[in-house]
Amino acid sequence: MHQVHRYFWIASFLFSILLTQEVKAQSSVRTNTDDWVKTRRDSLHIKTFRSASLTNQPNLVVIIHGDAPFNNPGYQYELARLIAEKNTNTIAIGLLRPGYTDPQKNHSPGGKGLTTGDNYTPEVIDDISTAINNLKNLYHPSNIVIAGHSGGSAITADIVGRYSGIANAAVIVSSPCYLDAWRAHMKALQKNNIWGKPVTSLSPDKLVNGIDKKTKVTVVSGEKDDVAPTQLSIDYYELLKKNNIDAKLITVKDAGHEIFLTDEVQHAIAELIK
Repeated sequence: MHQVHRYFWIASFLFSILLTQEVKAQSSVRTNTDDWVKTRRDSLHIKTFRSASLTNQPNLVVIIHGDAPFNNPGYQYELARLIAEKNTNTIAIGLLRPGYTDPQKNHSPGGKGLTTGDNYTPEVIDDISTAINNLKNLYHPSNIVIAGHSGGSAITADIVGRYSGIANAAVIVSSPCYLDAWRAHMKALQKNNIWGKPVTSLSPDKLVNGIDKKTKVTVVSGEKDDVAPTQLSIDYYELLKKNNIDAKLITVKDAGHEIFLTDEVQHAIAELIK
């Protein structure tokens, strides 16, 4: 009898260990929810906002922050909230780029790099593109808009160039669209040779030929942007038009680099939603 109890105790103990391991394994798997979205290799943190009413085929807006070398970006969430609040039938998602931590200490796995234009790599572009496709599969949107600011706009432009047809529209804000020229500008501005180190980032101007001709692209720049000079945006807009892309250029008067939350950007996104 004691032997039976002993075997039962051992079996129960082993089962509890297996169950604990299974629960731990399940809890470590991040799925497509309001807070996380899968990529090829891991998951990215997101915040999801919804309009008051939705159909079964809503608009999907994915918002990508800039390089943010000195802080933990959260303004992409605020723009997503505003877009969902002010537009109908819209799911707006603020995405935290690989390697970044937001103000609430949520962290997206991956390499942040030195934030010197070194984070627009094929790996990052592919991971974020996979995340966007997973969101599309989750929500079955009738229309998808990707909006990015600064380094996030370079990533946005790379995504629509590398993955033709992934979105119906893109909003490119305060963009370093010509990577070599922008890095040379920043090297001169900061007098720091770190901007001259080789990178494997993809430059948006080199991928314009890959943009689907049905994809609308709105380029927005601050008139007095000293980080990503407005001429870069003008040149990129003209390159888009040369390649028969349905493009629009908006220059925000007397504005600098930090224009992502402005009315002009919100209106540009709303126009593409409608």
